[in-house]
Order: sequence, then C-alpha cells, then structure tokens
Amino acid sequence: MATLHHNISGELTQELLAPGDSANVSKISLTNIQKVSSCKVDLFIKKALKGKFYLLKGVELPIGATLMYDNAKFSNAINEFGLYIKLTDGATFTLTGSIDVTGTNVNVPGTNTLFTSELSIGDEVVVSGETRIITTITSDTAATVTAAFGSNLANDTSPDCNPTALVDVIIN
Repeated sequence: MATLHHNISGELTQELLAPGDSANVSKISLTNIQKVSSCKVDLFIKKALKGKFYLLKGVELPIGATLMYDNAKFSNAINEFGLYIKLTDGATFTLTGSIDVTGTNVNVPGTNTLFTSELSIGDEVVVSGETRIITTITSDTAATVTAAFGSNLANDTSPDCNPTALVDVIIN
C-alpha cells in the first residue's frame, strides 16, 4: 500500500479509509500541528453491523507531539473494516492584546496581539460576543475572518479563541 497522508481539522469524525479500499495497514502516525492547544483523538475501525473497535480513545495529543501507532495490523478489503478518526478541539483561551473592529468587514485588527503564534486558520475568534472563523493571518496584528462582523465592536481587551484541532495523519 502506498503511504496516505491526511490533514484533519476541526471537531469531527472523518473516514480515513473506506471498507473496500484494499489497504493493508501496519502503521499510523498522528501529529498535532496546532500552535497553542492540545486535542483529543479517537482512532477506530468499524465494520457494518459489527460495531467499532477503538485503537485509541480519548488520547490527548499535546502541541507538536507525534503519536506512532505501529501495532495496527488490519486489512480493509471488501466487507472489511473502515478506519475513522474523531478529533476534539482544545480548550478556549483568551488571546493576548485587544481587538477593535471598525465597520462591517472581515478584518481583525489587533493591538499588542500575537496572531501568528496564537491563531491558526480555522480557529474561531470571539470579539465582543461575535464569533467568526479565521481565514488568513498576515501578521501578529492582522487577520481576516469568513464573514463580516455585524458592526463597530467595542475595543475587546479579552477576545477569546476556540482553537480547532489540527492533526496530520500518515497511514502506512
């Protein structure tokens, strides 16, 4: 089997290998690429009408850590197992600095913020009670979000970040 690589983000359950892919799995590597938050990982195989078998359940993956599961010996030929991953996002935290949104736009202007080290694409940022998803980070004080903020928002001196789980998965 050729090596498969997946970039998984967000709190979700995702199929990594479908039943019938005819893959013989021997090793799975999981790396947390989130900059500021650990995440929890469930890794399981599932067969229709037979249920789930967890390879990993609720394992916390620290920032930058790689977990090698090299005892994975199974085939997912026709009518056999599919391989799935479930991620749980990290804990909400308060960003450094303040954010003062002016007008109805997608810009996130920061003052004394550390966007490049505290935010990742896909994270949710909460400014004065409005939640938006980060789409770009251009500097420590400039980022953009997916949808415009509703109005001029008061200078938020304690904006929050709901970090999204970011995991690289390599299957051999």
